[in-house]
Amino acid sequence: KKLERANREIVKEKNKSEELLLNILPLEVANDLKEKGFTEPVQYDKVAVFFSDIVGFTKKSIQHTPREIINELNLYFSGIDEIIGKHNCERIKTMGDAYLAVCGLPVPNDNFIENIVRAALDIIKYTEERNKTAFIPWEIRVGVHTGEVVGGVVGIKKYIFDVFGDTINTAARLESACVPMKINVSEEIFEALKGKFVFTDRGLIDVKGKGPLRMYFLEREI
Repeated sequence: KKLERANREIVKEKNKSEELLLNILPLEVANDLKEKGFTEPVQYDKVAVFFSDIVGFTKKSIQHTPREIINELNLYFSGIDEIIGKHNCERIKTMGDAYLAVCGLPVPNDNFIENIVRAALDIIKYTEERNKTAFIPWEIRVGVHTGEVVGGVVGIKKYIFDVFGDTINTAARLESACVPMKINVSEEIFEALKGKFVFTDRGLIDVKGKGPLRMYFLEREI
């Protein structure tokens, strides 16, 4: 009986460890690390990227205690996590008040662009609803782009799965060129989804380090 109890405890702790690992790393990457002890960087050719940032975060941070800010961010990002997961997307990381997610990796997904923009639309709706009762209301800007990225684990301690490439940088630039509570998308997103979603053409907008880019506001699904 003591042995059975000990075995049950071992299984329970192992399951906890598995759950924690999968909260940090995508399943395929976690399996590689468990089986081989390492994972190779991989290029993913068809990926959609979601990048958001909270408007006026620094100013609001001064108006509230650190505990209040962290609690509100935790509640807010937890809601975004649920939406991202519902649309088969993957959160990569948060950086302060910024949120980075992708669709199409590590498992390829034929609907990767539609999934990410539907998640973006739901996140705007979620934010609007939350602001009606939230202790600290947030407004966000969103940038969405598609292209190829390289994904891999950074470092040998405190593993972090991260993504790199010009596609990520462009999504961040699109977010910077956005306005509060709107979704700013690239021409590539527009071309992939025109006829399925409603867009507003913003024309060519100059982007630091990239020159003029044609941008569109994503309004709704048709």
